[in-house]
Order: sequence, then C-alpha cells, then structure tokens
Amino acid sequence: MEPLPKRTSLVHETASTLKQWIRSGILKEELPGELQLKERLKVGRDTLRAALQMLTEEEWISAQGQGRQRRVQSRLPELAGETNAEKLPVTFLSPHTIEHRVTLIEMDDARERLEEQGHAMRFLAPQIFHLKKPERALDRLVRAYPSAAWVLYLAGERMQRWFQQNHVPALIYGSPFPGVMLPFVVSDWGAAAFHAGVQLLRRGHRVIAMIEYEVPFPGILAINEGMARALASHATVHIFKDDRTPGSVAHAIADAMNLKERPSAMVLTRATQLLTCLSWFASRGIRIPQDVSVICLANDSWFAELYPPVSYYEPDTRLMSRSIGDRVMDLVQFGRVTRKSMRVAMHHVPGATIGSPKEGFS
Repeated sequence: MEPLPKRTSLVHETASTLKQWIRSGILKEELPGELQLKERLKVGRDTLRAALQMLTEEEWISAQGQGRQRRVQSRLPELAGETNAEKLPVTFLSPHTIEHRVTLIEMDDARERLEEQGHAMRFLAPQIFHLKKPERALDRLVRAYPSAAWVLYLAGERMQRWFQQNHVPALIYGSPFPGVMLPFVVSDWGAAAFHAGVQLLRRGHRVIAMIEYEVPFPGILAINEGMARALASHATVHIFKDDRTPGSVAHAIADAMNLKERPSAMVLTRATQLLTCLSWFASRGIRIPQDVSVICLANDSWFAELYPPVSYYEPDTRLMSRSIGDRVMDLVQFGRVTRKSMRVAMHHVPGATIGSPKEGFS
C-alpha cells in the first residue's frame, strides 16, 4: 500500500507514510535511493531527507553510511499515537454517480470487509474523465483524497497508466488497456458476446445490429472480438455508437433500422439501452421478437419486471463481489494484490425476445 502523504505538516506526513510502507511490507530490508523515494512520494528532496532523519532518530531505519543504503531495522518501534494506516478509505473512482444497482451489489463484499477493518468505501465522480490529458488533475485528486487504495471504474488508458506509473495502489473494475499491468476483475464480455452470436446464428439471423458506447474501452473490444468470432463469415454485424444518452441510442437504432438490408436482430451492450430500444420499437409498432429479436449483454434488477422476459446475460454477482473484495483487502493490507486477475463468466438468462428472422415487418 502506497498512500501519498498529505500536504499538512508535510515532513511529518511523509515520515508517517514511510512508516506505513515499512509496516505493510512495501519497504523491506534495504530502502530505495532518495531519487526513487522522491518520485514515489511526490515530495521534494529536503522534505524527504527530513522525514528520513526522523525515522532514523526514532530507530525505524539505520543511518545512511558511506556507500551504504539505509536499511529497515529488524525490530520496529511501536506505532505510538498513530492510527492503523490512518484508517484511510478506499476510493471508488467513476465518471458518473453510481446508480447501477449491479455495480453497488458487486462492491458490497469489499465495503463490508473494509468496515470491519475500520475503513470506509468512498465514491467519487470528478469531472476529469473527459480530459485528454488527465495526469495533473489526477495528481491533485490523489493528494486531495488520501486513500488506502483506489478502484478504477471506466477509467481511460491514460488514467490507468498514471496509477501504474505512480505506484498508487489501484484495482481496475473492468479490463485494463494493453500494456497496463494493474490488477483487475471484470465480467467476461467476450465470452458473453460469443454465446449471443452463436444463439442468433442458430436461429438463422444473418444481419445483426449492435449498439455500443463510442469510447473503445477494452471491454467493448472484447465484445466485438467475441461477436466476430461467433459469426465468422456466416453473418454480418453492423456496429452503431452511442454516447450514453437516450437520444444517441434512439439515433443509433433508427440508423440501424434504416439500413437497406434491415437487421433481424439487435444486440445491446448496456442495460439502459434496453429501455430506449423497447420504447422506440413500441412507438413504431415493431414487435419483439416477431419483427426483430433483441438480446442484451448487460443486465439490471428491473429486467425481472419486463414482460415478455428479455434475453440477457448476468454476472455471478456473488463471485464478482467476493473477488473484488479479496483484491481490495490485499491492496489495503499488503499494498499489492496477491491473487490473479479474474474474468468472471456470465450466465445466459433465456427470455422471449429472440425468435427466427422474417422478411420485412407486418
């Protein structure tokens, strides 16, 4: 765990942070050089040297000798007057206020276990996800909200890389971009898309429309790859983009249905797309599945209230919640994740929205 020092009493806070790193095992035996520590702590040379002097006087580390690095003492003093890693919260970083109930359910295990340890789960939705260069904003954010660890939700490539390069303890709730080595837990969107494609192909669908978010996150790329693998050269999939607004989803549906060769099936990749899709079709007298089939790769609890029932995919929320909780606690306790990253299989919930294709509409 590498929480960054606060700006109040910076020398003292830097010393406190170093003690936390030593206690949690991030710093073992021989300390890194001053240059590396400065970069990791984001402090100046004088501040770092004053903090190291404090640790030397308090017998946390040995004094620096000629040609010899400082070392962690074999017996550490008691943490007099300090709280356990200041009981810093874990911060869930998202581009929007968390309203999706599935997301909240999947964070339950981590939240409960953190509370048992005296930590809180904090949700932040700062207006920085749209920035092309978010690095400076992230630096200010991490300093303003000291955290035991960060959970990154829908974080772009530059954001993921910033957390990795700055050694800030983080877990990606989703997929990492290529080359990003942060730990992650994600639903297996690629496998769900493959299964959906096979289901449609077996029913005889040969022209399929799919609506997805315009930002090419790794999960979306996995969906595209899974669908392409399922359909191969046996069917055509037309991809339409949305910007997470109902208007953009409606526009994408209209574009799809105005194709010269109309799609006989619609694949949705977000739960909220379903409401727009159902209402758009209903307003035009288009029947599901008699006129067009619909399958949703995502889910939400309100799907159970729809009739006829929708065909969709749902993650194992219990396994997702436990997997996220295990890895968040690793970050808090050890400063690193000791378990492998996970792609959690999704379960197909068959409904009544998939039928065989027909020519035109009645």
